[in-house]
Amino acid sequence: MTPLGAIAAVCCSLAAAVAAPALAASTPAPLEFGVDRSNMATQWTLSWPHEPQASPFLKADYNKPGNFEARRVAVMDGIARVHAGWFRDGFGGSDLSIDLLKLVHARGMKLLAIVGPAASDYPPGAQLSKAQSGCPWGTYPLSRINLTAYQTRIEDEFAAVRAAGESVEAFEIGNEYDLYCNDADSPTGAEWARHQWKWFLSDAQVQTFVRGYGPFLAASVASIRKYFPRAQIITYGNSMPASAPLMQALAHVRGADGQATDYTRLVDGYGSHLYPTSTTTARMVEDATGSLRYEAAHYPHAGQKPIWITEWNPAGSSWWNGQPWYFQYDAHGQPGGDLNKAAGPYQAMDQAGAVAAFNHDVVEALRSAKTSPVNISHVFYYSYDSAGPSPKCARVKPRWPTSLPPAFCIDGMIDPSTGELLPGMAAAVAGAAR
Repeated sequence: MTPLGAIAAVCCSLAAAVAAPALAASTPAPLEFGVDRSNMATQWTLSWPHEPQASPFLKADYNKPGNFEARRVAVMDGIARVHAGWFRDGFGGSDLSIDLLKLVHARGMKLLAIVGPAASDYPPGAQLSKAQSGCPWGTYPLSRINLTAYQTRIEDEFAAVRAAGESVEAFEIGNEYDLYCNDADSPTGAEWARHQWKWFLSDAQVQTFVRGYGPFLAASVASIRKYFPRAQIITYGNSMPASAPLMQALAHVRGADGQATDYTRLVDGYGSHLYPTSTTTARMVEDATGSLRYEAAHYPHAGQKPIWITEWNPAGSSWWNGQPWYFQYDAHGQPGGDLNKAAGPYQAMDQAGAVAAFNHDVVEALRSAKTSPVNISHVFYYSYDSAGPSPKCARVKPRWPTSLPPAFCIDGMIDPSTGELLPGMAAAVAGAAR
């Protein structure tokens, strides 16, 4: 998920500041929906939502010590209730990943698998410390990866998937590489701070990025095509729409011989992560519309290569942007409910209403626009069971019966005290008409 400061670059002025994007297909394919619930592919042991002594996951048989595999199955069963067509997560060829793939396919879903580097893909001494990178856990610069070691590892993993009789429908090459904590070729934390945590792009930064990501993308695609020739492949999800020019730069990367390479011709689409400010539905619609138009204006071959929104959430950005929880008001705009505030043409809405408005008034409106439609093909909601206590939510009062403790925020899809889906959320996330 996009951490602190990532949303600062997203503002409503983006839409007016850019040229119109390339035309999408005249009759776009039906929009497809999915859910992202991170770390399912890498852990048998899944942590429950953070509420103490309230979650059914603390009491049920599938969460007793030594029985975390059943807990994992229970989460997948819950996600299947949403009737989404896709599931997104990081992926390898381990027993855990293959088991997840079987769980996904058994429930009628497709997998969007995120592939990326491991520490073993880098030479000794490549890691940059917190002091060097500004990332709390340190990080590896993508430009220093040993591509031979990387391809050998992932091809071994892909071979294991094929040996298990499984396949993967789509791949996302990396995650949020426009953010310094995920790719140390991006600016350091100190540089971000000097620019008030807003994205900034110099020619040198753009060239550093393409020299790292371009060859990594090409190596990833070559390995994937050997084992999954029919899989769709998209770029990593941009964590900040304002960094879309990085994708634009991938279309004309000059090598030492002076020849230009268009790396974007290797992919079938572009990843995008959206966490708009949702104090009001009007603000959310304006921010998200501007962000997507800005991205589409910069993505090469945008008419043929759609945007995949691989993470989005109407409440997620309030965790790190310093603002109060959005959905804590009543119909009169006073604290003590589970609505945002009314503004413009929109009444106060709960999270399910905001999700439906996003799908209809942002995504479908852009896809069907008579002039300059935006080519969007997939929307993934983040996440299924995300929740936690916070003083930001001290006055939230859900309208459904719940055993949640006070000051509890839910930006997932279930009430953690019961495990039941929040009212309206499944239909909204799966794209049901309003």
